[in-house]
Amino acid sequence: MEFVIAYLLVNIVAGALACFFGRRLFYVVLGLLVFLGVFNIALTSTDGSTLSLVIAAVLGVAAALLSKFVYRAGVFLVGFIAGAALGFVVTMLLPEEAADFLWVIVVVAGLLVGLAAARWSDLAVRLGTAWTGAAYVVPNVLAATLALPELSALAVPGDATATFDALSAYIAGDFSAAYGTAILLGTIVLAVVGTVVQAHQKN
Repeated sequence: MEFVIAYLLVNIVAGALACFFGRRLFYVVLGLLVFLGVFNIALTSTDGSTLSLVIAAVLGVAAALLSKFVYRAGVFLVGFIAGAALGFVVTMLLPEEAADFLWVIVVVAGLLVGLAAARWSDLAVRLGTAWTGAAYVVPNVLAATLALPELSALAVPGDATATFDALSAYIAGDFSAAYGTAILLGTIVLAVVGTVVQAHQKN
């Protein structure tokens, strides 16, 4: 159960930091978002090996360091992640046949939002980090609230990697399919709140 709590807390806390403090903590948030994004992709698309986790960590750190020197590249990356998250959420509302084109929709949405982000940097940082953070917070909070018994049943005693793999697959799959509308609406509302909060922060 402790692995379940750890997984949910990491996703919720990192998402909240991105949502409400994304512009102020841009470089830290970028590293966290890239790390979590690659980490979750690595878990759902591989066997969750130690190598996958190491690659996720290295990419997250590298992206954070790179963004300090290439600001627009960092902004594009945050925009791309936000666009990919948007594309993923939108596919949950489309007919089941659209699932065959999931990665195409995710990549195209990521590229479009990433290019727009590079063009309108400051606004893009606020919108991108708020949306991406909300996209991490909402499904995990809803899952913890509505499906804690199911999450607990997925825990593998003594194996954090297997537990994280199962949780990631369940929340992104069956749970998101069942509560797609609630997740989308919650993400939109939280992203708007996060954007407004960031707009009132001092640089």
